[in-house]
Amino acid sequence: MSTTQTLLQTQVPRPLSVGRRSAVVGTGSCLPARSVHNDDFPATLATNDEWIRTRTGIRCRRLTGPDENSYTLGLEAGRRAIAAAGLTANDIDLIVCATVTPYTMCPSNACRFQGELGCRPIPAFDVIGACTGFIHVMSIADQFIQSGTCNNVLVVGSDVLSRTLDYTDRSTCILFGDAAGAVVLSATGEQGRGVRWTRMYSDGARGDLIRMPSHVTNTIAVLSEGQAAAPVIPHLVLNGREVFRFAVRALVGLVQEALEACPVPEGARFLLVPHQVNQRIIDAALQELPLRPEQVVLNLDRYGNTSAASIPLALDEAVATGTVRSGDHLLMAAFGGGLTWGGIMLTL
Repeated sequence: MSTTQTLLQTQVPRPLSVGRRSAVVGTGSCLPARSVHNDDFPATLATNDEWIRTRTGIRCRRLTGPDENSYTLGLEAGRRAIAAAGLTANDIDLIVCATVTPYTMCPSNACRFQGELGCRPIPAFDVIGACTGFIHVMSIADQFIQSGTCNNVLVVGSDVLSRTLDYTDRSTCILFGDAAGAVVLSATGEQGRGVRWTRMYSDGARGDLIRMPSHVTNTIAVLSEGQAAAPVIPHLVLNGREVFRFAVRALVGLVQEALEACPVPEGARFLLVPHQVNQRIIDAALQELPLRPEQVVLNLDRYGNTSAASIPLALDEAVATGTVRSGDHLLMAAFGGGLTWGGIMLTL
């Protein structure tokens, strides 16, 4: 059979199955080897461990080395998620990767995953959603499963923001780390399990509050003498005060909306898995929410803000430690550049 025939066969939509839902059946994550603690930042940055911890809650973060990138981290996280699901690469029907730091613009990280994992010629693509990216790709995967087009989807969030930072700017460089996380979403007929609610929002009018210019579109080709030289490529920048206000309001609104749309049964366990951004933001949101601190899954003290990897990394660790378990009601809530924000409520 030709490659084209095989490809066409994989694209034939399955008939819609009444009552199909998508459930998390496997999780995985991958971290760079290098750990950078607060005191490792140079003295010229005019900061220290106490200054960073009290303002962010972050103690250390992982940064990629020369042989690590968003593709290598995401590939390993995906392998682990597939193994945890008890599946093989041949079972995967779609791969979607959330990243703003792809290894190459083309081919996409997701296409690279498909080739290296040895999957069939299935659809695979990247999505740019900044720190909300994982919510975007989870929602996309959920729609493919509900429609009957796919049974098993590999969803990856992978970013290496350390390569976008100005390490003389303490307002940004102390916040971010590198990581990848992944889940496998699979079709289920169990009505007490799976994704129950999704919401996504954007406000491009305030997009400049968080900016990370492209290394491609901000470079001007110099073809002959006298043409403008390529400008200096700026780093990630953000308006800390305004982003703080936006993030608190977004997180509070998402939790309130999710709990109103999907009330948690009496006696059931409910946990919030938020984008791991800043302890002060989460603390400020909790003051307005009917949640106890122990209901919030956190690991930002060890990894900082890992963008699209943030939520799946926290979820994978929570699953591994037993912090979350089968039957728990989880709200994954994120907010970030775009501006974007969104959430997914599911029963594990």
